Amino acid sequence: MGKIAWKILGAGGGALAALAARKALTLVWEKSMDKPVPVNPGDEDTGLAEALAWTIVSGVGVAVVQLVVERYAIQTVRSRWGDQALPKKLRADANETGAV
Repeated sequence: MGKIAWKILGAGGGALAALAARKALTLVWEKSMDKPVPVNPGDEDTGLAEALAWTIVSGVGVAVVQLVVERYAIQTVRSRWGDQALPKKLRADANETGAV
């Protein structure tokens, strides 16, 4: 059950978190800037600074949310089903020996 839980929480949770973070960031951007997010790099109405700002905000925001969700999933799976339910690269004993 633990390995299945990891697949659901680890992979599924990260993907859902990324979608939710992107949606939330889009809403905040559109409310604060009073225009849609710059999705077309060839749009002449969008300046380079605005396109770069959106890329940085959305990229960092999504990455942070995915990191937090994955760490929470690791802790949850480890505490409920033990270290062996995690992939080898995420197990505590693999990290202590220096294996990657």
